[in-house]
Amino acid sequence: MRESILFKFFARIFLILIIVVLFAFAAIYYYIERQNGEYISSLIERSQKQFANTLSLYPDASENIKESFTKSHKKIVENNVVKIELKDKKQNILINYEMQSVPAHVRSVYQTISFAPGKLLNYIMLPINDQSFALVYIKKINTKNQQFYTLKMIILLPSETVNMMREKMREAFYAISSIIFLVMISIFPLIYRQYRELENDRQILLKSNFQMIEALGNAIALRDSDTSDHNYRVTYYALQFAKSLSLDKDLFPSLLKGAFLHDLGKIGISDTILLKPGKLNSTEYIAMQKHVEYGLNIIETIAWIKDDAASIIASHHEHFDGTGYPKGLKGNDIPYIARIFAIVDVFDALTSKRPYKDPLDLEESLKILKQGSGTHFDPQMIEIFVAIAPKLYEDVHWRDNESLQMLLKQVVSPYIYYFKHHLT
Repeated sequence: MRESILFKFFARIFLILIIVVLFAFAAIYYYIERQNGEYISSLIERSQKQFANTLSLYPDASENIKESFTKSHKKIVENNVVKIELKDKKQNILINYEMQSVPAHVRSVYQTISFAPGKLLNYIMLPINDQSFALVYIKKINTKNQQFYTLKMIILLPSETVNMMREKMREAFYAISSIIFLVMISIFPLIYRQYRELENDRQILLKSNFQMIEALGNAIALRDSDTSDHNYRVTYYALQFAKSLSLDKDLFPSLLKGAFLHDLGKIGISDTILLKPGKLNSTEYIAMQKHVEYGLNIIETIAWIKDDAASIIASHHEHFDGTGYPKGLKGNDIPYIARIFAIVDVFDALTSKRPYKDPLDLEESLKILKQGSGTHFDPQMIEIFVAIAPKLYEDVHWRDNESLQMLLKQVVSPYIYYFKHHLT
């Protein structure tokens, strides 16, 4: 079980590191995109700057604009511009120039590209082949004399530009991967050591909480039964019985706490009633019933006990037919683990020596339990318990206090993971 916990712990750490890696690569991608964007923006600015100057000189003379373009198109070609379209504010085409044919997918984008809402520039970079890209963009040009033009271009990005971008991305990838790898190597031993220390502290706390439960339960058991063996036996019976019933493992901590502390409230009952060697009269019986209320009051401020043990403390004297106390709960209204415990508590009382009686043998005890089926006890549970009771009785009836403690620890061990979440 401990290995399973350790695996889950490092699985969580690994998941956190994966998330960190994803965020890191997202940051790298953003950085590269920003660098690419700045480079592309410089290309765009350089390629359209002369247009803005020309348009400012000839605000309304389309022939002059065309003439200026004819004189300067060689410089434009040097800037790797392969296609240009210039329109005035009325969308009349002033210039439509194509130095060389472009692939169909690039031409399609060129024809359909438009402005994003609220922006004066939009661009898309498309692959032409393995070594080159085409930059397609559309831009609004505002001249000094408040005229507006729309400029569309296709700029060919040469192979060295593409390779430069890829090299930057590779360098960033290798750098961040190396950093993360070194961080993982350096922090994992520290994390593992801290985990081991934390686990040791939890084990100490867990042991302390077990001891507290034992001490509280045994304190009253010593008053009521002259021995603490009763608590160990009924807890062992309850856990083994619950296992036979396939009880949800998350409920085992509640069963353990409730079993040890079920009669905690008897500490508030006077010795004349608690240790009376005969049958209680009606007044004394009513006073004895108060131990349920007292027990709940004692654990009221101890949340890690109250949240689990309260159901057994409050309901282990309820009867399946509704004749029990303190609330007269009936059938499935009685908490499931309280119905489990009610059976094992009576079974141990029947087979044990008490101030007012000698122990009954196994056969007589089981006979009495069967008689209570459907009235005192859940009939389905009784049927299962009667089948396993001889083995459980054989396991514990001869053991002393120390041996019972060791046996109970063996039973609890498979569920220690669940107890950690309830006992600490």
